[in-house]
Amino acid sequence: MSDILPFSPLPNPMGTDGIEFVEFATTDPDSLGQLLLAMGFRCTARHRSKQVLLYRQGDINFIVNAEPDSFAQHYAQQRGHSICAIALRVKDARAATLRARELGAWEVDMGTGVMELHIPAFQGVGGSLLYLVDRYGEHSIYDVDFLPLPADSSTTDTGLSHISLLTQSVPLERIGDWQDFYQHLFDFTVSDAGENRLLVSPCGKIRLCLQPATLGNGISEGMTGVTLDCPDVAASLQALHAHGLQTDSSAAGQHIAHTLDNAALLQFAISHAQGS
Repeated sequence: MSDILPFSPLPNPMGTDGIEFVEFATTDPDSLGQLLLAMGFRCTARHRSKQVLLYRQGDINFIVNAEPDSFAQHYAQQRGHSICAIALRVKDARAATLRARELGAWEVDMGTGVMELHIPAFQGVGGSLLYLVDRYGEHSIYDVDFLPLPADSSTTDTGLSHISLLTQSVPLERIGDWQDFYQHLFDFTVSDAGENRLLVSPCGKIRLCLQPATLGNGISEGMTGVTLDCPDVAASLQALHAHGLQTDSSAAGQHIAHTLDNAALLQFAISHAQGS
């Protein structure tokens, strides 16, 4: 009898545990900030040394980056308001980084400023960044890199609780490549084999929709949409409308119809929280 045990892959090889933040690049942080405030987010902190703000609601962290001569600023100059990075929570960032390197992911050296945490980053869709973060919860990355802002009592949340889905738009012929990327690196599973591919992480907390799309203006692909869950869609819609926002219905949920200048690559939607 052979002493070699049968191969048994790890159930969650990267130790994923959800989405820590979505980072937006913009040349007009005021207009994007006003939209987020109308959506019920509070601006809770600013970066210690950069023009970067943190907006929060429920378990959702949105970072708005308008730092001059930064990666985000160059990204925004090409695309307008857009998602330039996402951060995935992992149990052990060092172990996940080593595994990503071994599997051929393209690591990006973003540099680290004074009193800043080093957060490993890899190249994502459309030249965006994919961060791996293991500081979250009670002791988070914001404790080090950000300064808290006074609470703003004028902003009321709209019941948005967490990020349900991230939408990634790519040419049809690239759908398979990106599916392979997430399956190979993170062991995502595919729950829909149609034209749109729905990928789910082993932890069940990260859902990605790969959709074929033509973005135009010389841009072939990118992270283009964020769907936010809420326990009570009707109540959230009422709150959004009271804040002056309009929504459009679709089979996938309620899309926020507010348009920002040059924001064709950025869409928000809300849906009913799973399990509620």
